[in-house]
Amino acid sequence: MTEPDLAPGTRSGTDRISYPPWIPWFINSGALGAGAVAVAQRAPDSSWLPAAALVLVALSPFVIELKGTLVPWPLFVVVTAGSTAVLMLRYPVEYDFAPFLLVMLVGCLAAYLPLWESVISLAVTLALLGVIAYFGDTLPGASVAIWTVATSIGWDVGFVMRHQQLRIEQQARESTDRARQAALEERQRIAREVHDLVAHSLSVTMLHLTAARRDLEEGGDVAEAVEGLREAERVGRQAVSDVRRTVGLLGQPGGLQRPAPSVVDVPALVDEFRAAGLDVELVMTAAPDEVPPATGLGIYRTVQESLANAARHSPGAPVSVTLDLGSDPGSLTIRNPVPRGTGRGEGGSGLRGMAERADLLGATLTAGSSGDEWVVTMELPRGDTMRDADGHVCPLPRLTRALRRPAPEPT
Repeated sequence: MTEPDLAPGTRSGTDRISYPPWIPWFINSGALGAGAVAVAQRAPDSSWLPAAALVLVALSPFVIELKGTLVPWPLFVVVTAGSTAVLMLRYPVEYDFAPFLLVMLVGCLAAYLPLWESVISLAVTLALLGVIAYFGDTLPGASVAIWTVATSIGWDVGFVMRHQQLRIEQQARESTDRARQAALEERQRIAREVHDLVAHSLSVTMLHLTAARRDLEEGGDVAEAVEGLREAERVGRQAVSDVRRTVGLLGQPGGLQRPAPSVVDVPALVDEFRAAGLDVELVMTAAPDEVPPATGLGIYRTVQESLANAARHSPGAPVSVTLDLGSDPGSLTIRNPVPRGTGRGEGGSGLRGMAERADLLGATLTAGSSGDEWVVTMELPRGDTMRDADGHVCPLPRLTRALRRPAPEPT
């Protein structure tokens, strides 16, 4: 039989398993009671005083353990079993209760020791019962059989207690690990949300500020420059509000929050970047209404992060966003040229966030340079597209044409 992992800090035969306090008290109090009965049986004789001394010696390991100090198990067996044997052989009584000390001994050791050590203690104890029966005259064959069975049952009870406690401790550790992992995943989720909000808002804000600066430097329309600054201010205030709302969720579990964005919000997201001056073309090949919410949020955040990266690294380059929801599996592709001489790394927290979202959805995401373009591709999980009652994909050409809009001409 394979034992569960020991609790942290548990060493074979020296340290305790972490039982509830009442269990050690019960075991050791039972041993003290058995010793008291053994002494009481010898009280009518003049031998009760040396018998009491032997019982005290036999009980000393139990008393020491009850105070929290651990006794090495070989010493435990020698002191308790040896004293009990001397007591029964030197001061015998009829129907002796002293063998119950041996039952408590093997039960206590089985509750704390690994299997092979507790089996050795059981074998030594049973052998000692045989020696007492052979050299003494108070343990007839029937009594030896009874105490042998009782001692074996005591060992079995301790063995079961040990395994049960190890299982409880293992489950407690696993529960703690799961809670810690859940907290880590929640922090990562919030970090992704905050990153997406900040990256998007800063990218749009910088586009407006850049346009306003150019208007003022090149003698352009001051009114347009002022309007760009006002729009940058609006986006910045909205970003602050969104970040506060997201962070506030940490202290309000289960609190109401506004619905998460989805595929239906992608056109508005693209329009926002267009209004800030980014040249974006969006092509959607089917209706987004039936895309699962989690998949829709992943698509939205991927588009958001990709457009923010394009605005940051290639502000003057055109960007194409192609979202194919009319096939199974569907796909999302974002392309933008990388200006010559522009450095573009393969990593970053934004790309890691997109990869984590895709992994949680069961999607496949790739991002990297392809010739002179930067390409982000996400293949959606199968079944995450719109279908009719018969399971057929339902493309809607009218919606597709409405979404196939070129970017506005720069003014």
